[in-house]
Amino acid sequence: MRTDLLLGQADDLLTTGRAGRAATLLAPVVGEEPGNVDAWLLLARAHLALRRPADALEAARCALRLDPHGLEALYWVSAAYTAYGRHDLAVAAAVTAGNEDPGNPRLVERHGRALLAAGRLAEAERVLAAGAEYAHYDADLQVAHGVALFAAGRPLSAREAYGRALALDPGHRQAEAELRRLAAAEQRIVDAESLLRVTDEFAELLRIPAGGRRPEPDGRGALAHLTSVAFAVCLAALLVLGVLDRLTPLDVPPALMLAVLCAAGSAACATALTRRTG
Repeated sequence: MRTDLLLGQADDLLTTGRAGRAATLLAPVVGEEPGNVDAWLLLARAHLALRRPADALEAARCALRLDPHGLEALYWVSAAYTAYGRHDLAVAAAVTAGNEDPGNPRLVERHGRALLAAGRLAEAERVLAAGAEYAHYDADLQVAHGVALFAAGRPLSAREAYGRALALDPGHRQAEAELRRLAAAEQRIVDAESLLRVTDEFAELLRIPAGGRRPEPDGRGALAHLTSVAFAVCLAALLVLGVLDRLTPLDVPPALMLAVLCAAGSAACATALTRRTG
């Protein structure tokens, strides 16, 4: 029961974008219960969200060893291989998962996105087109097809695919985000040459190099450091003012003490918040 509660909490943390806390919560779970497939899969998801492809792959492969034909294990192994830039293995895992459950739109999307990340645009578009036609009810698959169409140099068809996704699921966040990206790109398209350049740039953004993408700089670490320094400075100032007030004839204004105390409290709160984030 305790493990189930921890896994539920980790899932909630991942859903709300707090992958770092989820990974911290899950590490002792897989240590105590190395046979827990769900815990390994959640840990793989957390590492992927944190852009740690090697750790994600290790966790996903642990799950796959425990459940060799499990669709979720195959899905996340494929996703981890993609993030790590090992594209042949990512595609192979996706194909294996698709063979286990033909027509599953989520698995078709994984296959298509594995191909996109490998730069195999024509194959990706064919796989996703067939899937989008068969699973015409799945908004996520329509979005993935739109991404493939745009990368293949067909922005108008991509717009139609995103429109189908929104018709199926009004307010679909990914469809709306891709539409905004498409609209921004279309402003740069004025002729055939610019169309080729813009769509090639988009296709290149989808490619993942061997070893995976480097993590983007995270401003939270620098902010946490700055707030910690500010807190330390405020505490030192309070100490100095206290010494001056008690051991010297100087009269320290109460308003100054209060201001420094408030600043120290604010810095302490900011430090706590930045360290809790993620």
